[in-house]
Amino acid sequence: MSHPLKIKEFRAYWIGQVISLSGTWMQHIAQSWLVYVLTKSAFYLGLISFLASFPTLLFTLFGGVVADRYPRRNILIVTQTFSALPAVVIGVLIHLNLINIWHIAIASCVLGIATAFDMPARQAFITEIVYPDMITSAVAMQSISFNIARIVGPMLAGFIVAHLNFYMCFYLNALSFLPLIFILFSIKLNFSTSSIHVSFKESLKEGLYFILKNRQILNIICSVGIFTLFGLSFMTILPIIAGEILKVEAKGFSMIVSSVGVGSLLSGIFIALRRDIPEKLNHIFRASLLFPIGLFGVTLSHNIYLTIGFAFLLGVAFVNFFTVSNSFIQHLTEQRLRGRVMSFFAFVFLGFTPIGNLLVGALVEKFGVKTVLEIYSLICLAGGVIFLKILPAQLKSS
Repeated sequence: MSHPLKIKEFRAYWIGQVISLSGTWMQHIAQSWLVYVLTKSAFYLGLISFLASFPTLLFTLFGGVVADRYPRRNILIVTQTFSALPAVVIGVLIHLNLINIWHIAIASCVLGIATAFDMPARQAFITEIVYPDMITSAVAMQSISFNIARIVGPMLAGFIVAHLNFYMCFYLNALSFLPLIFILFSIKLNFSTSSIHVSFKESLKEGLYFILKNRQILNIICSVGIFTLFGLSFMTILPIIAGEILKVEAKGFSMIVSSVGVGSLLSGIFIALRRDIPEKLNHIFRASLLFPIGLFGVTLSHNIYLTIGFAFLLGVAFVNFFTVSNSFIQHLTEQRLRGRVMSFFAFVFLGFTPIGNLLVGALVEKFGVKTVLEIYSLICLAGGVIFLKILPAQLKSS
């Protein structure tokens, strides 16, 4: 089996994603630190993250039907263009010294709407440019592009915020969408997909029924929900951990976020080199236990270098769990249903994020970072143990 990067269309698309996602991460870090500077509040950090992700609860399932009904390339061109607009507006407002927290809230909602349509189309689009036996490696390469961006973006953000100004991060993010838009216009699709011709309601029911009758997919999606709700929300309160516990500035904060990216990147490369899907399920099992260990370590640490180490561990566990879950679901799903099934995956992955972000922000305000993360670590550990017991039994019986 050849590697997907040997296909020039996928290679160009992958490079475009690295550039675009690096800009997105640069803005994300700058925006998180800007919210912290403006408010000094865990609640507002959670609220902004909630508003950025809440549209996924409303629109992601619809986005999945759209991804199966209309050309995915065209959807991605529209979502990439739409995503650049809030970056320009916020950059101008910061530049003119007119920015306030509600400008950021509105821009976050707009970006969330674009993401709700982008995610299902992006996940399913790779099947149009790579061969079926390359899907797992292609999904892993998508994860690698995301995690390269998670390293590069925060590093650039830390430098730009420290030496220039917040607004440059937003301007550069807007520009970062242009290469991917150009690539989407120019690449040739190697595999066509059939469009659906039934109603939205019937399309959605068909996708849901497929998931409910496939218990392997259903249980993986449920596990993703637990880890998203109680695990990934730690990213929302990292500015609080960096500023109030570790007593570091934007540069130290960006180093912690980058270390998550380094762990994720190395984990993604390792997964991309492993091609046997059943064997890769072992990565899900290990990650489901490794993640709460890393989260508990971040809770206990008062040293930035120790925190960076535990953040690295979280990055490794994150990619092992979510990337392999993604590729395993895609392998179990028919091509004509992929947009809808992946929209349910995205609905849980992205849709539970705003609930988790709002919840963690409110709980940290009331009980403190240490108490909340200790409880979250235990919940994730319990979820991992349950997942470890259920899925292997289902695989043996199937």
